[in-house]
Amino acid sequence: MGQKAKGFLCILAAFLITLIPFFDVQARSTILDRSTEVRLHDAYWWRLNGSSFNDCLPGIDGYDSVPSSGLSDLQSAFVDKYHSIAITLGNEYGIPWEAVMAQGILESAAGTSNFAKYRNNFFGINAVDSNPGNATYFSSPAEGWRGYFDFIKNNPRYAAAGAFNYPNDPYGYIQAIKNAGYATDPNYVTKVSTLIKAVQNRAEEKGWKVNAGTSGLENCTSTEEGNGDINATALAFSWPDRSHSIDDPKAAYRSALSVVGLSTYSDQYVQIGASCDAFVATVLRYSGADPNVVCCGAANMLSYFISHSDLYEEVPNIGNQSNLQPGDIRAKPSHVEIYVVTESGAGRIASASHGDRTADHGIGYYYDSSFRIFRLKKGNSNG
Repeated sequence: MGQKAKGFLCILAAFLITLIPFFDVQARSTILDRSTEVRLHDAYWWRLNGSSFNDCLPGIDGYDSVPSSGLSDLQSAFVDKYHSIAITLGNEYGIPWEAVMAQGILESAAGTSNFAKYRNNFFGINAVDSNPGNATYFSSPAEGWRGYFDFIKNNPRYAAAGAFNYPNDPYGYIQAIKNAGYATDPNYVTKVSTLIKAVQNRAEEKGWKVNAGTSGLENCTSTEEGNGDINATALAFSWPDRSHSIDDPKAAYRSALSVVGLSTYSDQYVQIGASCDAFVATVLRYSGADPNVVCCGAANMLSYFISHSDLYEEVPNIGNQSNLQPGDIRAKPSHVEIYVVTESGAGRIASASHGDRTADHGIGYYYDSSFRIFRLKKGNSNG
């Protein structure tokens, strides 16, 4: 090759290299902008800081070097590293976490694929055979995991295939998304199902309590004061604002309504969670704080709290929130709600309203002299 040709190629190569950052920034900008809007909700008491989480999420980088049956060392370490975020997001979206974890193992080669290492993309989101370079870049591992759940939620074909009918059945869920066209491999369900069983075995060995009827946060330390399970579950089941329609409960709340038996209640608004009594009862039952709490009717619940002094202590209503603790219940004959505290320390009111709105914690504390306040006694449950 002549000197002129070589010189031209060198100049061309240099020019192309200068374009790489531009395209990289363009490709990532949408995701980075989105990451300022998408938050791992304060119900789970974590902060995003790259790939780190606070101590409320156990198991991050905590592999004990003892693999479980059906999992290699690498796969076991992957499960230990990400099980908390998978469990939490699974509860939020109403998707069985074991299935998603098994998919992550298979699709990212237990976190070793280039997509996983360099794009925090554990599931090949937006990567197609004809254009694998189109795979989405996520700004952190946490965003990468949430990206999967958003992908399933925002593609109507999965809901149409019944994917959200299996919040506690990972095998049924995998078959549903396969039927909807998630994967073309005819053996995909078999491969993932084998890994699901191994993940379930490891969860049992580790004592991760994530069965139906729990908040999925049993390993999470309580707040400094108050009942952390009630507070965390109420936040998890309620939107942070009041912009959502009556028939748009959070996925985790919708799933929990079914688990605690209220989705078939005779009242149509209770069925969809647009009722104050349904919200409080679901939180108390699903968190395990009081599986036997009465529902429904705000007046009935008030009578229940008063008559169960062995479980609940009454707290004076002094006109401000200085004596309240996260998870305290405010009840009167016409309404019942939960006082919650977010990760930022803000006191909010988590509630729904019969026929008016789904559950949210979109307002702060307000005084109402007609409320009586009840607190679950520490160390007590009505199981």
